[in-house]
Amino acid sequence: MNKTGYLIIVGILAAALLLSIIFLAVLVNHRPIVTGLEADPQLVVPRGTCQIVCNATDPDGDDMIYGWSVDEGTIAMTESADTMTWTAPGSKGSYNVTVIVTDGHGGATTEYTTVTVRNNRAPTISSLTADADWTLPSGSIQVACDASDPDKDELSYEWAADGGDVSGTGTVVSWIAPQEVGVYNVTVTINDGYGLEATRFVSLSTAMSDPPPLEELSITAKEPKYLKTIVNGYLVGKEKEYDIECTVSDTGGSVFYTWSSDGGQISGDGSIITWTAPNASLWITVTIVVSDTAGNNRARNIYLDVVSCSTCTFG
Repeated sequence: MNKTGYLIIVGILAAALLLSIIFLAVLVNHRPIVTGLEADPQLVVPRGTCQIVCNATDPDGDDMIYGWSVDEGTIAMTESADTMTWTAPGSKGSYNVTVIVTDGHGGATTEYTTVTVRNNRAPTISSLTADADWTLPSGSIQVACDASDPDKDELSYEWAADGGDVSGTGTVVSWIAPQEVGVYNVTVTINDGYGLEATRFVSLSTAMSDPPPLEELSITAKEPKYLKTIVNGYLVGKEKEYDIECTVSDTGGSVFYTWSSDGGQISGDGSIITWTAPNASLWITVTIVVSDTAGNNRARNIYLDVVSCSTCTFG
């Protein structure tokens, strides 16, 4: 075979190889990849709605088609084919929402997510306690939260402080006090993962020496039937008046009282004040800070759950 013939054969083989590569590239199709299928929220009340979004890509750049189906309930499409609104049925339970993503060339990927249908109730904080109510600057105090959820949802704990630092996670943390003398709030927020939460704070102080000893923080109602002790504080009635008294041991020196609350109205000063509940159902914290002439502070909180003034509640 002469050189020219050899080159012709090589050229034919190279062209055939190139054509086969191109042909295989055309024939080989990659199915779409679903990177996420998310429901927001993941829990809905009976006949409630949630939005479901499918995040998908196609390795070949093909246009994707989304086919949606549900166990029960109804589907309403949005302007975007990868997003739809699901209306839950009237029955409680767990329901699958399924999407099939196709590329128009035979490639298809199926994914589903489960949405829970039931009523959701907020978690409850039973107690928020500290192993001390004051410390020296840069000292530490351990703070523990006891909480529960009526629906048995898994709870997450988020801690914060308006001074110093919080070390640790979960139900027990350490508060590292700042160098500055003062009163600081350590706050915990409990979340059930479905949009409901409970929040409470405890007031702690830093001082150079032992603050005035605070023996008791007590509450009495102008109308006694509208006050009830509960495991995590007191039930109080909307717009009702209560006397709150702070008892301090005899220190032999002057003691100063500073009252505050995150709701309702405070009148008076000194060791006893009158607090009037708001016309709203919510948790309120009343705080007393007692100080001596050297500026040493000690704080204490009382937690009040404001509810309607019904015989059923207070009976």
